[in-house]
Amino acid sequence: MGHSCPSLSGKSVQPTNMKHFILLITTYLALASQAACGTSLAIGDCRPPLMWLPVVLALTWFGDSRGIAWTALIGLLTDGLSGGRFGVEMLAATLAAALTMSLRPDEDVRSRGAWFVWQFAVIGTGLVLSSGLNSVLSDGAAVTMASLVTLAGEAAIGFGFCVVSSQAVRLFHQPVGASPRFRVTGR
Repeated sequence: MGHSCPSLSGKSVQPTNMKHFILLITTYLALASQAACGTSLAIGDCRPPLMWLPVVLALTWFGDSRGIAWTALIGLLTDGLSGGRFGVEMLAATLAAALTMSLRPDEDVRSRGAWFVWQFAVIGTGLVLSSGLNSVLSDGAAVTMASLVTLAGEAAIGFGFCVVSSQAVRLFHQPVGASPRFRVTGR
């Protein structure tokens, strides 16, 4: 059996179940934020792709079919917010997950750089697939060099959100009295 964590009720909760719960909350917050203020957070023509935050989280935590299933679910929920044909975002998210899963760094890779490159690849691939599939299946705007530059900017913004959120989580997990820069020594 896996390690368990105590819950408020005194029963043990599997860490995987907590990851699913956190993914559910993260997905809700990302999609609600996307719907409520996605355009007001835009920098020029680049809108922050907030729906890709829970996708990256799901694929980071689950490097198997569970990550792809979560990605498909998040894509399906995003379809409800998009103006294109229903199912396009789910297809784009699932294809992006399947295409980038083999590039995912191993669990024992300590370098954050490899993980950052992979996260940017997931977001960028997903945005390009979404734009291309919307162009073909929903009679959306054609994918041009100018739109690819905009998509690269959106991927950079999404990557920035991933970095900021991962650093916030790291700070949240610091022991009381510890600082990310300074070590507290007992004298």
